[in-house]
Amino acid sequence: MSKKTGKGNKNVLSKGDILFISVIIIIIALGLYAYYFYGFSLVIVDGISMKPTLHTGDIAILYKEPYQDIKIGNIVVYNYDGILIIHRVIGIYYHNGVECFITKGDNNPVPDPGYPQYCGYHTVDGFTSGGIPYYEIKGVILTYNGNTPIIIPYIGSFALAIRGTGSDTF
Repeated sequence: MSKKTGKGNKNVLSKGDILFISVIIIIIALGLYAYYFYGFSLVIVDGISMKPTLHTGDIAILYKEPYQDIKIGNIVVYNYDGILIIHRVIGIYYHNGVECFITKGDNNPVPDPGYPQYCGYHTVDGFTSGGIPYYEIKGVILTYNGNTPIIIPYIGSFALAIRGTGSDTF
């Protein structure tokens, strides 16, 4: 990346290095601006459960949607036992006054187990599963035309390589 010059062995950054660093700084600044003023944040996909829609290393835009506005088909991020999961909503129901969401990865054969202790059980598409209570939903993935996620493909792979991969987290 940097070159040593013959004069005093100073390290000099190349134009490519400066451009790369500048782009990273601009992306970080725009991300902070969007988060602070509009409630958007970036999430990195880690796992295969949302293929072919999302791939490991994709960066998606998450926004805080009021849970009452979440619809079947939305891709949500939710907390499951301390792990953040990115999956699609396939069912919505109420249990003891709590709005609950049935979620499933596009590449998974069955819905997520959910929290039956809070949401009971509900049957969708022939599968009985617990739901995710509304207060565990962290946000909705921003989409184009209602169903195509707006992503930056594979750029998050660098961050995943540093952190190490797990399951479908960000």
